[in-house]
Amino acid sequence: MKQRAVFYDRDGTLIVDKHYMHEVSKIEYYDDSFTALKQLQDKGFKLFIVTNQSGIGRGMFNENQMHEVHEQIVQDYKDQGIEILDIEFCPHCPDQNCECRKPKPLMLERLAKKHNIDLTKSFMIGDKVSDGECGKNCGAQGLLLKVSDDRFKTFENLQQITNYILS
Repeated sequence: MKQRAVFYDRDGTLIVDKHYMHEVSKIEYYDDSFTALKQLQDKGFKLFIVTNQSGIGRGMFNENQMHEVHEQIVQDYKDQGIEILDIEFCPHCPDQNCECRKPKPLMLERLAKKHNIDLTKSFMIGDKVSDGECGKNCGAQGLLLKVSDDRFKTFENLQQITNYILS
């Protein structure tokens, strides 16, 4: 049986956006990050991170630095009893017109195939319209955090999104 999932953007969604974040020491979480994700996990949702990281393509940091940040995020959630199952990232600049950069759905489709996820019963959450579009482009429901667009439901924090998903 296929699983339900929630795909999260990283910067500005799971962690405070520090503009091309690449230093473990600067990771900062929102107050409701851990409790909101734990509630979804406890209801059977699989949790993933899907993130555009054009700072790599722009030469602002390297892939190893990004992986260190991801490892720390995964560990911090694990310390709270939360499993981030997998992370997909796009290292390309917007002008490279790659196939993986959100709003294109390739990263979600890869994770769905690898982890047996039913995208039509899943959600893509992010702080940019491209995140909502990415969800929509693969059949998941796109939800936005702190940004408004008439095509997507918008919420002020992760707990509100969790409450909506579980309602």
